[in-house]
Amino acid sequence: MSEQVYNEKNQDYYKLIRKIFKWIILSIAMAIPIGIVVGLYNMILKAANSYRKEHEYLVYFLPIAGLIITFMYLKTKRNAYSGENLLKSEVQSAAKDIPFYMTFVVFIGSLLTTICGGSAGKEGSAVAMGGTLGDFIARKFKLSDDEQRTLVICGVRSAFGVIYDVPFAGAILGMEVVLKGKFHYEALIPAFLTTVISNEVATLIGSTTISYPNLTLDTLNILLIMKLVMLGIVFGAIGFIFNFVLDNSSKVYNIFTKNPYVKAILGGCITIILFLIVGDNYNGLGQSFINDSFNNPVSIIDSIWKIIFTAVALGSVFQGGRGNPTFFVGAALGSWIAKFINIPLASSAALGMIGVFCSATSLPITAIAMSLEYFGGEEMVAIIIVMTVSYIISGFYDILTKRKIPEGKGKIFEGKVHKNK
Repeated sequence: MSEQVYNEKNQDYYKLIRKIFKWIILSIAMAIPIGIVVGLYNMILKAANSYRKEHEYLVYFLPIAGLIITFMYLKTKRNAYSGENLLKSEVQSAAKDIPFYMTFVVFIGSLLTTICGGSAGKEGSAVAMGGTLGDFIARKFKLSDDEQRTLVICGVRSAFGVIYDVPFAGAILGMEVVLKGKFHYEALIPAFLTTVISNEVATLIGSTTISYPNLTLDTLNILLIMKLVMLGIVFGAIGFIFNFVLDNSSKVYNIFTKNPYVKAILGGCITIILFLIVGDNYNGLGQSFINDSFNNPVSIIDSIWKIIFTAVALGSVFQGGRGNPTFFVGAALGSWIAKFINIPLASSAALGMIGVFCSATSLPITAIAMSLEYFGGEEMVAIIIVMTVSYIISGFYDILTKRKIPEGKGKIFEGKVHKNK
């Protein structure tokens, strides 16, 4: 080996070492503020939801909350009411123009929605915060577009991991949701490091976790596999319906008015009317109802009402995300269907909770990771079966665009081999 080649290899090695240290420093710089900000956000949101449960009259302030949210987004000149949607559009183009103040805007919007009883999740605002912080740090360090995108993905992942206490799933989520399934492998190491550290930071400041029972089933056999496939079909179909209703709810508002302030008042007033008709079970995050569905059978009507409440809120101007509502709908559906297929109640609710999430979000790998973190790995084959079928079924949602299966999902039935030339 010549001396020149030897020196070049040494230089490449030193460059790699410097790059690793650089991303370790950036990961820590990202993880600490995200752990603090998203951890505090999670704690405040939980406290707000509990306070609302004890003071149901707060729902009557929902129209006012909607007006405040609308005012904030119009003042910031953002045409997307969802921080998550704003984040996706700007990250995919690697644009360095996600304003830092959006962190506070999405925080306030989600808090007002939750404390006044709007049916929404919490991950949409959380990932917007994480991504915005990532973009802010990238601009401060004057990083390249590719490095900026990596930091934003790390922010998205770690924020999701903190908000749901799923660091492994959070590390995977960014690649699936932001880059539409095209994995950004360069972000793997900083993403895992950022997610793990931010979760530890959130725990240190007092962000508590939610415990679920382990998923346990009988010995895997043909009958059980058939049941699991059927569950995957049902959960996939419900995820399809969930998306269809929510994606068209804003269009229903547009039939009556395109004025965002009027939409805010309408969304708040309709939620109040629904609350007076069926009660408080479907307002807010719905975590207590989710927990109860693991222990006591509930009705399929509960899933239907939750979809309606969520469509009314998110179709208007209210903030938060779709995560908790899909957990609610899926857990309730799984709890209801358990008695018909002779599967343990808690296990059926668990599969439903993540199965509908998988279908509605089209995030199968993230859903599998979440299942393992929440319910243990004893039934990994069952989890994979349900999530895979649910994901495939949800693909037929694109029939509305005159495609029976979206192009990307259609390829899962093809086995292409690239020949070496």
